[in-house]
Amino acid sequence: MRRRLLAVLVAAVLAGAGCVAVVAYVRGADRRALAGREAVWVLVTKQLIPAGTSAADIRDGGYAERVAMPAATVPGTALGEVDEQLDMLVLTADVAPSRLLLRGMFAEPSQVTGGLAVPDGKLAVSVQVTAAARVAGYVRPGSRVAVFTTFTMREGRGRVPAGDGLSSGHDYNQATRMLLPRVEVIAVGERGAAGAATAGDSPAADPAAAAGSGAKTAAGLLVTVAVTQAEAEKLLHVSLTGVLSLALLDDTATVEPDEGVDNNSLFP
Repeated sequence: MRRRLLAVLVAAVLAGAGCVAVVAYVRGADRRALAGREAVWVLVTKQLIPAGTSAADIRDGGYAERVAMPAATVPGTALGEVDEQLDMLVLTADVAPSRLLLRGMFAEPSQVTGGLAVPDGKLAVSVQVTAAARVAGYVRPGSRVAVFTTFTMREGRGRVPAGDGLSSGHDYNQATRMLLPRVEVIAVGERGAAGAATAGDSPAADPAAAAGSGAKTAAGLLVTVAVTQAEAEKLLHVSLTGVLSLALLDDTATVEPDEGVDNNSLFP
């Protein structure tokens, strides 16, 4: 009986020693990974954090944990802690688990609407355009674009829309005019869809291609732009009465309102 108790006691001691050895090895692995490198402490998300979550809630709610990483691999904007100076700021977009928390992910609450960062004084408006109309998918969040519209002309009223959509046939005359000379794209695709991106995201593949749906590509894809009230009224009206096309701009491009062209003036 004594031998059996002694054997059990020895087994327990060995098991405890084994657990200590495993913990020591894991901690040693972290030290070995950082050996010879300057280490910094960063915050890594433990779970999905939804857009609109305040910095104070992230700190107090245990949404993130501090992890030591080699300084050379960490962006300069990575947060090592959430201090009180950030308490009144909120996340501008959802943050997935196991992601670094960056300073640029936070903004004033007034700038965040439904997870989309909208520039001050602007409205976010979404319109549907085809792949060709969004420059074969090269229009991305952050792009500056000019907006053109093609429409059926109202007879006897010059190059103004008839108001009943784009019609074709020998009896109709169509025109194309510039609608808005320069607006900013802040999102492409529908939120939650594969490949959707906002201005805060890294460049992604064409959202329609990423979604793998030929039907969606043919039907068009949502493009969200930041506009003033007057621009929003024009854009929404034309989206219902004509066809929209986008043109990519750079800082040197000059786009000015003009009379546009129609079937009769297309050629000299």
